[in-house]
Amino acid sequence: MTRDPEQTRLRIMEAGAELFVEHGFSSVTMSQLAKSAGVTKSLIHHHFGSKERLWEAVKERAFERYFSTQMAMLEEAGEPDAALLGASVEAYFRFLQANPKVVRLFAWTHLEGDTSCGELDAQLVGAGAEWVRQAQQRGLLRDDVNPTHVIATFVMTCTQWFEAKCHHQHWPGMGSDDAFLEDFLRIFLEGLLPRR
Repeated sequence: MTRDPEQTRLRIMEAGAELFVEHGFSSVTMSQLAKSAGVTKSLIHHHFGSKERLWEAVKERAFERYFSTQMAMLEEAGEPDAALLGASVEAYFRFLQANPKVVRLFAWTHLEGDTSCGELDAQLVGAGAEWVRQAQQRGLLRDDVNPTHVIATFVMTCTQWFEAKCHHQHWPGMGSDDAFLEDFLRIFLEGLLPRR
């Protein structure tokens, strides 16, 4: 029986995603990957070249759906308006909320000091910062804030909300995901309004 190479590649990626989410990149061995995917180590090398390239492929696949949605939002927006920034924050928050395994994958990336930002991540941050810059030039957002810091603020806040949820969910008065998002949007967006 001949196996479909694309199905084999997908099975390896799915096995990699499960193991990386559970144990992190550095703790997973090629033998574990091969056993979990039901393939040989040489087949993993054939499809990905190395464990590092498999790790990169898993991260990109996890982020791809959000990337595509967010880039489409930016491209369809045309002229900057205040509503798009709030919609972008909510889209990222909802993506993380719906994908707890992606949150864990991001957490492992941070814990292991993975500095490979990834092409998709850099493209999206660059496009978002450019949108903020244009909104600043049109007077829609305050212009004394670094546009990349605006994007970083909402990305880091949303990511941290889900990464540390087991810790802060017990704080008195913390409330639900929706209550936090509503308050964060209010604080974040009002803080970016031009000064009068």
